Amino acid sequence: MAWTFTVLGGGQEIGANSYLLSLSGVPLLLDAGLHPKKFGYESLPDYDGIERELEAVFITHAHLDHVGSLPVIHHRHPQAPIFATLPTKDIALRMLHNTVTVMNIFREEKGLAEYPFFEHEDLWPLEGEIMGLDYKIARSSSAPGRQIYSEQLHLRGGIQARFLPAGHVLGAGGILFRQGRRYLYYTGDISLQAQDLIPGAILPEERIDTLVLECTYGNDPAYHSRNRQQEVDSFAREAARILAAGGCVLIPAFALGKTQELLSIIYQLMRNGKVPSVPLFISGLGKSITEIYQDHRRYLRPQASVLSFDLFSVLRYVDDLSIQSLLRDPCIIVATNGMMVENTPSARIARWMVQEERHGIFFCGYIDPDTLGYRVFHARPGEVLSFSPEGDPVTIQNSNIRRFYLSSHADRYELLEVARRIKPRTVVLLHGEKEGIEYMKGELEGEFRVSTGERGKTITLD
Repeated sequence: MAWTFTVLGGGQEIGANSYLLSLSGVPLLLDAGLHPKKFGYESLPDYDGIERELEAVFITHAHLDHVGSLPVIHHRHPQAPIFATLPTKDIALRMLHNTVTVMNIFREEKGLAEYPFFEHEDLWPLEGEIMGLDYKIARSSSAPGRQIYSEQLHLRGGIQARFLPAGHVLGAGGILFRQGRRYLYYTGDISLQAQDLIPGAILPEERIDTLVLECTYGNDPAYHSRNRQQEVDSFAREAARILAAGGCVLIPAFALGKTQELLSIIYQLMRNGKVPSVPLFISGLGKSITEIYQDHRRYLRPQASVLSFDLFSVLRYVDDLSIQSLLRDPCIIVATNGMMVENTPSARIARWMVQEERHGIFFCGYIDPDTLGYRVFHARPGEVLSFSPEGDPVTIQNSNIRRFYLSSHADRYELLEVARRIKPRTVVLLHGEKEGIEYMKGELEGEFRVSTGERGKTITLD
């Protein structure tokens, strides 16, 4: 029987990532995300497109665009076991509890009667349902002595599956499927380049028939031109200048991954005297995820410092009076959300900071063009910008809004390298802006058979 791949969400967009992989009639679900820019039922993948009982669910990592609707699919298919790495299991449960809180807020603020999709009590049984897999150490010509694969899973139809480290964030894993002599590798979100804390991805050495490849940075050529150490040095110079002048630095960051990397970077810069030792604040969810990083520190790079995790205070209140008090003296604030979604701590703090020239706002990761963060980054002094539908617009007075390329995703040229190193027969491109996917397709289709994912599309894999 044929292999097919159906896009339920996250095709030519970044959000609600979920894919139905059928291997000779055995249905497997790859990821179960929510869309960060949509609300209510529109934020979900098209789970109505699943016509048979799932054999299993696989979660590549715990960002909400990959795991945010896991309780929804588990409610529909309770018989299907859920597989993830051990760190992803722990982080996912914490992220999902926070999602319940956020959905309850949106229910009140936006009048969304369907929220929450699940309650806290629905998550306690899920802890026993997710099977957390550990990595084993094996010899490899490309990465001697490193953790390179999880235990092998054996499913119906002679299917075998295992996780390989994907870089990106703690616990992230690509998934290698085998049935007979055929192999498919799904990257999830991937980074070949090592970060401060997270080792780079390890690619499969098997002969791969189908590569399913993310394209988050397929549309951003500037990212490749930036050297990571040079970006850190530029970050340090700008931060030191603003702090020395009595200002504060806000870094919008996702609670998982970016917050922990920034804590490590800032700690090293303060220790080396490149950035003044000022108070460092992070938002509450970032603290919870950082504690999980501490629990799973053996997954981090051997040289990674964990001392940085003890040098911050938790930002407990983000009302107007608390923000004004916070900004009186120099400090660094690492606050969610990374793309400055309306009414998140980073958006509320930024609303005050853009009205004073002395402060700085540093974006250090991906910024979706449809988000508030993108509008703030591109705003110029004198422009009027609204930070929320219910709030009054403010006039931008701040010219210290910067971007530093410290992403946990592979850039477009690393993505091309992944395909060329693996040398599959077929490449399926998804999880990216349409323009980026089209660029990747144009670069690869002379070397491989290339398909692009679109919501609702089913691809037959030869």
